[in-house]
Amino acid sequence: MREIGLRAEILINILFLVAVAMLLIGIIAFIVTGRSAFQGRINSVKSSIRAFNSLYANESEREKGINFLKDILGPGSWGMIWEKNGKRISFNTESKNNSSVSADPRILEVMKSGETIIDVDGINMPPFSYYKAFRIISPIMNGRTQVGVVLLYQPLLSLEKEIISGQLLISVSILMNLIIIGIYGLYTLSRRVINPVQKLIKTTDYISRGDFPDNLDLGGVKEIKQLHTALRSMYEEIENTKKSLKNNIQALEETNRELIKTQRELLASEKLASLGRLGAGVAHEIGNPLSAIRGYIEVLKRGYLRDERKASEFLDNIHKEVERIDRIIRTLIDYSRKRDFELKKVDINEVIKHSLEIIKSQGLLRKIDLRLGLSDKPLFTRADDHQLSQVIINLILNSKDAINGDGIIEIKTSEKQDGTIEFSLKDNGCGIPEEIIDKIFDPFFTTKEPGMGTGLGLSVSERILQGFNAQISAESKPGSGTTFTIIFPNVWG
Repeated sequence: MREIGLRAEILINILFLVAVAMLLIGIIAFIVTGRSAFQGRINSVKSSIRAFNSLYANESEREKGINFLKDILGPGSWGMIWEKNGKRISFNTESKNNSSVSADPRILEVMKSGETIIDVDGINMPPFSYYKAFRIISPIMNGRTQVGVVLLYQPLLSLEKEIISGQLLISVSILMNLIIIGIYGLYTLSRRVINPVQKLIKTTDYISRGDFPDNLDLGGVKEIKQLHTALRSMYEEIENTKKSLKNNIQALEETNRELIKTQRELLASEKLASLGRLGAGVAHEIGNPLSAIRGYIEVLKRGYLRDERKASEFLDNIHKEVERIDRIIRTLIDYSRKRDFELKKVDINEVIKHSLEIIKSQGLLRKIDLRLGLSDKPLFTRADDHQLSQVIINLILNSKDAINGDGIIEIKTSEKQDGTIEFSLKDNGCGIPEEIIDKIFDPFFTTKEPGMGTGLGLSVSERILQGFNAQISAESKPGSGTTFTIIFPNVWG
């Protein structure tokens, strides 16, 4: 749909309303003018009859009276005079000779009643009327004596021309008024409304660029000034909001940096805690080979072995024990090394095996019956293998602490029907009371003795898994052990 400007729309509506109003006024004027002219013509003929009665009532003056009437009446008129003695005189204005006109029965009615009768030819349906002619039948009075009856028939051809001329004049007046109103309305609208509105539209462009023009000449229209004031208030509110948002964004960015820093510190803290727990077994695992090395060295120092083959065997044993220590230390160092977070394709089964190697190298699972039920095929997901290893180690150490001696830890992996990967770790430890199981993933919540745990292990593990779009849950019964379940998305199939 084609759009039109505000100026054109207002002007068209105003002109339409004015045109309708003036049309109604014109119609009323046409009706009033026609009726007024018609009544004026009737009154004129009635006045002529009164003049005829006054001047030419005597029978001796009939000829002059008829000429008087013929001069007064308009073109196409005719008349009849009926004397009481039965004499009839007919005449018309088209010929100097009197012509015979048929008698009208209402002449006898007027002769008897002495009352004037006016008869109209045409249509009269208020408010619209159309008259072709009229006839007046009036008594001829000589003083107080009725001496006859005069009938005058007056066509309205000349009157119709006068009415049409008047209507044309009214129509031209309406058209001129519309033109004047249109020109004046266009000028007024442009100066008082359209130009200020266009300035306000340009003001919105300035607002979008962060500026607000001053000293605008908006005329004297109250509503336009109110709109300008509203725009200024909106601009000021927008600027204040922008400043507030800028400050809030800066504060949020600073808070986000602090959160990232804190998250990294928490991850590092929990990893150090895990290292501390792993380190508890390092002394024992390293102590045995160190004792053996010390014994071999003592024998060699005292020279008890004269046999070079036996001495070489001792040196080989020392080398093996050193390699064992080196392997334990390197495993621990590799776990503790700081690495950048990197999501990549990893096989969950391989991460589990690597994590178990780290724990077994510390001798922490000697009394634990570790049962593996890993899937026969690789189970790939998108994760960071080092952080996933941290989660698995943390869960295994938690289960070991819950068992507190001999026990069973069962680890399984499988692919579900919906394509997700399920990791489960089940122990037969002391279990978790039902009233606190919903709190175990809360930061700093722990059931261990003071100094034995940070309360961040499960919370950090949950946060790490959320970064992989994985979900962790726990089920437990006191005295029956605990099962941790992790659901990974299978993004590679």
